[in-house]
Order: sequence, then C-alpha cells, then structure tokens
Amino acid sequence: MTQLKNDKSNNSAESNKQIVLQAYGSLKAGNVEGYFNAMADDITLTYFGNHLFTGTYHGKQDILENYVPVLLNRIDGPIKITVTNAIAEGDQVFVGAEGKSKTKDGLDYNNLYGIVLRLKDGKITEVREYMDTELVKAIFG
Repeated sequence: MTQLKNDKSNNSAESNKQIVLQAYGSLKAGNVEGYFNAMADDITLTYFGNHLFTGTYHGKQDILENYVPVLLNRIDGPIKITVTNAIAEGDQVFVGAEGKSKTKDGLDYNNLYGIVLRLKDGKITEVREYMDTELVKAIFG
C-alpha cells in the first residue's frame, strides 16, 4: 500500500514538474499567454527582498495590472528564463533558473533565480521567487 501511495505521489510530482517546465518554456519562447495559462486565477506571486517588486501580488489581474507594466516599462520584452534545475515533490516544484533580458536603454538584466512553486489541480497557485535583489535595485531602482 505504501508503495502505491508513493508511486501516485511521484506521478503527481512529475506531472507538476512538467507543467512548470512547459510554463517557463512558453515564457522563454515569448509566449507570455502560455505562461499565464499555467496559473490559477487566484495565484499568489511573492518577491522577497527590498526592491521595487517586493511583496505579494494576489491573482492574475493584480499581476497583469501592477507588476507586468512596471517590468515592461524598463525592459525590452519578457525576460527569457532558462530553467537550469527542477526538483519536484508532492505539490511543490523548485526551479533554479537564469534570466536574460535587456533594458530599453541597452543594459543587461541577467539574473539568477530560485523559484518555489505550488500547484493544485494542474495549475500554479503560488510562486515564491528569490533572486539577486541588488541587481533588481540597480536596474529598476
């Protein structure tokens, strides 16, 4: 019985990992809609540190109205995220990633990320993102 439960948990974790990898693959390909489609409507997105984006956004609408415009005001298009590592257990996936972008005035914005995601019913419900906050402050103020 324990083996059956572990197999089910492993299958769920693997499925969650694939959903996350596809979401970041969409973002890297410039398919922002595909990235947002992987999210639940009531997602929470939290950025840690002390910078312009610090805090928690509640729901896709909040992200689209209060985060995305500020980000796109400074950078030239979406950040190209390359997943370098992904580990899944239960309803959570950890992603190590590298992001590459340029500001509208030509500066490099290349950051490293540690992202913890929680999924439910095949949708991302929570994102907690850790990054080089000094770089965020230098680029975004």
